[in-house]
Amino acid sequence: MEPETAPLSSTAAATTGAEADSAAAAPEEKQKRGLLIALIAVAGAILIALIVLIVVLVSNQGDDTAGPLPVPTASDSETPEPEETESPEPTDEPSDEPSASPSATAAPPPPAPQSPSFATFSGPNRATCPDTSSSVAITWSWSSTNAVAAWFGIGTNNAKAEPFESVPTTATYTFNYQCSEASQRYTVTLEDSAGRLTHKTVEIVRQ
Repeated sequence: MEPETAPLSSTAAATTGAEADSAAAAPEEKQKRGLLIALIAVAGAILIALIVLIVVLVSNQGDDTAGPLPVPTASDSETPEPEETESPEPTDEPSDEPSASPSATAAPPPPAPQSPSFATFSGPNRATCPDTSSSVAITWSWSSTNAVAAWFGIGTNNAKAEPFESVPTTATYTFNYQCSEASQRYTVTLEDSAGRLTHKTVEIVRQ
C-alpha cells in the first residue's frame, strides 16, 4: 500500500495560490514594461527627428541670408591704358567739294542790286526875288552812292530825258531862278552802271 500524503495546511495552500498568481501576473507585467519601453523609444525617435528638422531649417535660413561680399583681389595683370590719338589739325585750305546744306530749305535769293541813291541833298525851295524881271542864284548840294552819271533839268521830272546840263554825281551846284516865274520845278537825276535812274525834284516858289 502506498503511504498516504498528509493534507496541506491552509497556510501552505495560500502560499501556493499566491505563487500561482504571481507567476500568472509576471508575463503581463513584462508585456506592459515592453510596451512602455517601445513608446519611450518611439517618442525619443520623434524628438530626435524634430531636433534634426529644426537644425536643418535653421541651417537653410543661414544659407539664404546674404553672406559677406567677396573682396576683389588685385589682379596680377595690369590694365592697359588707352593710347592718346592725335586729332587732325584743321587746315585753312578750302575744300573742293561743297559742304552739305544743314537743312533742305532753299538758299535765300541774292540781294537785289542797289540803285543809285542820294546820300545827302540840301537846297532851298523858296526864291526871294526883288522884282519879277530879275533872277536870283540858288545853290544846291548833294552826294550820291552807286552813281556814275548825273544831270540837272528845269521844268522836268527826268533830267536825263530833258537835261539842262550834265553835273557831277557829288556836287555843290548853283543855278539862276527866273523871278518872272511864280514857281518852277528843278530835278537832279542819277544813273548807275546798269542804267537805273534815281530822281530828286524840288519845286521852287517865288517870294
